[in-house]
Amino acid sequence: MPDITTESLSSYLSGRLADGDVTVTDRVEHVEGWSRDTVSFTASWTEDGAGVEERLVVRAESEEQTNADLQLYGEIETEFHAMDAAQSVDILVPETYWYEDDESHLGGRFFLVEHIPGEAPITWSPKWRSKLSDTWESDDRTLPHQFVDAAAGVHSIDPAGVDGVEDVPPDEITRREIERWESLYRETVLVEEPLMEEALEWLKRNQPTVDETTLVHGDFRVGNMLVEDETVTGVLDWEFARAGDPLFDIGYASMDYYAGKLVNETERPELACSLLERDWFYDEYEERTGRTVTLERVKFWRVLSIFLVITMCIGGMRRYHEERSDDVRNVWFQYMLPGLRESLLGHIRDDRT
Repeated sequence: MPDITTESLSSYLSGRLADGDVTVTDRVEHVEGWSRDTVSFTASWTEDGAGVEERLVVRAESEEQTNADLQLYGEIETEFHAMDAAQSVDILVPETYWYEDDESHLGGRFFLVEHIPGEAPITWSPKWRSKLSDTWESDDRTLPHQFVDAAAGVHSIDPAGVDGVEDVPPDEITRREIERWESLYRETVLVEEPLMEEALEWLKRNQPTVDETTLVHGDFRVGNMLVEDETVTGVLDWEFARAGDPLFDIGYASMDYYAGKLVNETERPELACSLLERDWFYDEYEERTGRTVTLERVKFWRVLSIFLVITMCIGGMRRYHEERSDDVRNVWFQYMLPGLRESLLGHIRDDRT
């Protein structure tokens, strides 16, 4: 179990972050993430007779993740290396310090990055949706442009250069993704879901041709970015980073769910992530990357994305039901499922057999 206290952090950082003692204060636990325990803090020390102070963040394996029977998330070491690789491309990401696999220090594996300012937009909040859609209506569309820039930046990273990422051939990507999420679904499902079975058959029949692989973020959406003064300050939460079709991230970000849809449609259902019109998003991405965004491929990845989110919801509910987790947020997943199922059916309805 992670032991991220001011004392344990101070003990670990003393002699590593600085030659002498490091004092840790202003410790804050961040509850937004699910796959990791995230704590920010202020580290202070003396250097050449002068006081130095830095705000840092530690990301550690959570107890629920290490004890989980199913591993939905990538290795924490791979997450660190993906963020480290992003330092060298045109994308805003926290500066990486180091990864630590000695569990004796904090009770689990972890890594350290810089703390950056900003808030993570919550697209299920009407106030946040209003803020985001206002940036779409602004003259310069700074935030929408930065969102596209971030996608292009992620997809400029060669997965072969990221430690821990398997470099999958393009012609195996769709099959492997389907097999992975079908296996996880079958291990988590409480009762047979006819719509999910139908979606699996649709995915197997409609696999697109993928001609290249890049690093994909895997959870690419505005909610995994920090925003300050209508500007992206950083892209976070790389725990799903892997080799894949770059259009996976585009389809994933295009889900109705990440535009704030639960049961009812949002005020602006045409806006991906409540932030930018989908066609504009695809056109701008094409212009920045030179890649062709085919609507068929985007649709395929949107369907798979909905399928995997439903699978993760079912998994969380089952863990709570079987008393393998006491995180009450897992109960809330039940409210996500109706809208996700409606979206899934909407995408495959015309191709039903």
